[in-house]
Amino acid sequence: MLLEAEEQLAQDVVMRYLDKVLSIVSFGFQLLLTLGLASALACSAGAAQSLSETEVSRILAQGAAYAAKYSPQSVLAVVDREGFVLGVIDVAKRAPLNSGITAGAVSRAGTAAFLSSNENAFTSRTAGYIIQQHFPPGVRNTSPGPLVGVGFSNLFFSDVNRFKRFTGAFLGGAPVTVSPGARAEAVPLTSLADSPGGVPLYKNGELVGGVGVTGDSSPSNLSPAAFLLGSTPPESSTAGFKVAADTDENVALAAQSGFRPVSSILATNVLLGGIRVPYVVGDVSNPPEPPKPLPLSAAGALTPAAGAVVADGTFTYTVRASPPAYPYVVATLGGVSGEIRQPIVADPLLGVSTIGARAATRLTAAEVTGILALAARQCNTIRAGIRLPVGTRAKVFISVVNNPNAPGVAPQVLGVFRVGEATMFSWDVCVQKARTALFFSNNKAAMSTRAVGYLAQRFFPPGLDGMAWGPLFGFQEAVSLKPSPTALYPGNSNLPNGMTIFPGGLPLYRNGELIGAIGVSGDGVDQDDMICASGCANFLAAEAIRSDQSTYRGARLPYVKFPRDPQ
Repeated sequence: MLLEAEEQLAQDVVMRYLDKVLSIVSFGFQLLLTLGLASALACSAGAAQSLSETEVSRILAQGAAYAAKYSPQSVLAVVDREGFVLGVIDVAKRAPLNSGITAGAVSRAGTAAFLSSNENAFTSRTAGYIIQQHFPPGVRNTSPGPLVGVGFSNLFFSDVNRFKRFTGAFLGGAPVTVSPGARAEAVPLTSLADSPGGVPLYKNGELVGGVGVTGDSSPSNLSPAAFLLGSTPPESSTAGFKVAADTDENVALAAQSGFRPVSSILATNVLLGGIRVPYVVGDVSNPPEPPKPLPLSAAGALTPAAGAVVADGTFTYTVRASPPAYPYVVATLGGVSGEIRQPIVADPLLGVSTIGARAATRLTAAEVTGILALAARQCNTIRAGIRLPVGTRAKVFISVVNNPNAPGVAPQVLGVFRVGEATMFSWDVCVQKARTALFFSNNKAAMSTRAVGYLAQRFFPPGLDGMAWGPLFGFQEAVSLKPSPTALYPGNSNLPNGMTIFPGGLPLYRNGELIGAIGVSGDGVDQDDMICASGCANFLAAEAIRSDQSTYRGARLPYVKFPRDPQ
């Protein structure tokens, strides 16, 4: 008992100190001790495998050689696992290259990389399959896809994470000094993609990036570029899913030669609600092989610079190796190992103002850590919905945001924890979920992102053909992207990285006052909901104000939904 008392006293002293200094401690050098949960200061080793300049050149050359014969308008892009563009080649040798075409190739490459992991290999076709207004696509009177609306995430203006270009900070192999999530230069008009043409890249069984192709097939109807060119939200949200073979996808498969995932983790082995999802169309065991490409060294450059012309195209982005891994803090929260992707801090308004008539205290750094830890702990007990083999534990990104309690002020991220090697698209999405739940909630109504999504579908109740639109249908597009004659930018300052319309976000309350929100992303949406609910166990909304106590047009709204067999 004496030892326990001494340990508790030591923890109390540490926490009082951390509450004062966590907000100003340099990111990457935090030692977190809270609620009896130990964190170790260490540098994240990052992926053990990465792409070299020679390998990026090989991938692009393989795809370009195939495209020169079968799809001469193709543009190919390679990104690494973190979303950095490692090279782009234009087979048609256009100068200048349309930015929307480049954005399409980068988006497809990034989608494949961001949705995949060492335990699941997804493509941009997989993404398109699970975001439609019916699941499976084309089957009337079925519910929307589990990730409907995810195409409006990882947007190029996101303040969290996005697809990125190299800047001076990454040249010469020098390590970066800031988190590269949103501080590196964005690739204009990019987002997650919904059309075939993006496939993941693996080395020795580890995910290292993705390759994406645009050119001879139809462009995405859900891309920022299409939105800027005039697609209306209702039209874009009901675009059909292409089930046939795709030329862009064939070019990507040719480029992927030598960097393919093992067959056991392909999307075709994943069942969502008993429905098998696609990887590509065609014979995966014998994908299109390119004719032997002209060695790039014969064209005068083994590692081509932007503007270099080779037999099969023009390089529009200088080919580079993956940058050095950023030294994220490796921590153990809730008994689960992961990375602190954004520093854990107290609400910046703590001690400056309280919230509401009840003068609710704002979140401390210790409380934020506790929320993240409780959510992470659930990952050890819940079976993943998308990872293989079956029975693998869930891995997610978890975020907490504050309530600025002021119109036009963006909720600040108070911490992001990545469990294991959670899918990279989930970094941006988990913050979207938290901000969306906060945006639609108040002291009289607690709205989950599941409820928001329920009201935002093409049909209401969702999935019932012929019914009128939900009251929030089209709202995601309207607040995620605001078009101007030359650019796109956030449509609402409260949602600086856009909003989401699928489950995994819940508001946080103290004494009946809305003080923030939690967002979880990275697995099946029911798993996300369960992990999210675990995180807010000490900051629950009163039952009477939860969305599932309300109805709209005679249909009860949901709040959360857990897996039927979580373990």
